[in-house]
Amino acid sequence: MAWTPEQLQAINEEGKNIIVSAGAGSGKTAVLTERTIRKLKTGVHINELLVLTFTNAAAAEMKDRIRRAINKTPGLEEEANLIDGAYITTFDSFSLSVVKKYHTKLNVSNNIKITDDVIINIEKNKILDEIFEENYLSPKEKFTNLIKEELYRANTEITREQFLEQDEDVVKELKDYILNSYKKIELKYDRSEYLSTYLENYYSKENIQKLISEYISVISSYQKDITNLITDLNSYFDGTYVTKVSDALEKFLSAKTYAELKNSLLDVKLPAVPRNSDEEGKNIKTTISSLISDVKDLLIYESEEEMQEEILSTKENASVIISILKELDKRIENYKRENEIYNFTDIAHLAIKAVKENPDIREELSASFNEILVDEYQD
Repeated sequence: MAWTPEQLQAINEEGKNIIVSAGAGSGKTAVLTERTIRKLKTGVHINELLVLTFTNAAAAEMKDRIRRAINKTPGLEEEANLIDGAYITTFDSFSLSVVKKYHTKLNVSNNIKITDDVIINIEKNKILDEIFEENYLSPKEKFTNLIKEELYRANTEITREQFLEQDEDVVKELKDYILNSYKKIELKYDRSEYLSTYLENYYSKENIQKLISEYISVISSYQKDITNLITDLNSYFDGTYVTKVSDALEKFLSAKTYAELKNSLLDVKLPAVPRNSDEEGKNIKTTISSLISDVKDLLIYESEEEMQEEILSTKENASVIISILKELDKRIENYKRENEIYNFTDIAHLAIKAVKENPDIREELSASFNEILVDEYQD
């Protein structure tokens, strides 16, 4: 096979981390296979390479490709005998092998069980129901305020019956939000630290200013779109009409700050299109009007200071949700440990824990493999 210069570089480069970024069907897997064969020719054994991918099917295909390449290459007969025991596998499978091998360091059984996410999700829902019930029976002001805001958006009294029955759908929506948030947090290896520092990080002056800047950037992005549409009008209207549209929007298109953006559209009125205008031209003008309406909908705050106050006003409710997430995390982890059942995300986290917290494990794994190759890295 004729290789491109870039492919040859990926096949032969040594002594550094390499990422091959290329589109589907461009030969990334073929390059990985060829790199493997090149390593074997230099005296590295196939069971000294760790080849990882994301699905069982992809791992099986990769092993088959490498096997066929070995069989076609003179001098690699010994490697054909080693390939069945080689680590050409999925991330999940390799993580599980690490956890089982070093289970005593992790204080888990070497017969650790992988369960269906459905079972764990049922337990999550059950635990969250318990947490809500406990918070209601021993109400704390912050929790009560959160429920009041979610249920009524007012300081009305909430009876236990209303909380448990009449407003069941609204409370379910809040619980769903918490569960969806936990699903994202669950992927983090350091979720305990993440939850503990979330409020401090999110409500820091730096992050609030970043959020405000991002919001203003979203509004400002309309300026370019509208400018391009005004240019397109030249194909359907004479210069006089296009100039009128441009003049009407001059303040908005040149605005830099939120205050300038806010004030620029207060009295904007676009000129009507001339009679008998081309339909495509009318559509462009309608699109401009629609975008201006969208911008006005975004300019809901009087000032950046009001934006800051709005963000800070959510801190108390956020603190309640964080405390619920912490308790949910603690209880679901206890449930997993007591029943010795985990999902593959947990297994990955345990494998990372084993490697991060045990220098001897790192050294042993590092000594076991000459190189790690990852197929479909972008996944």
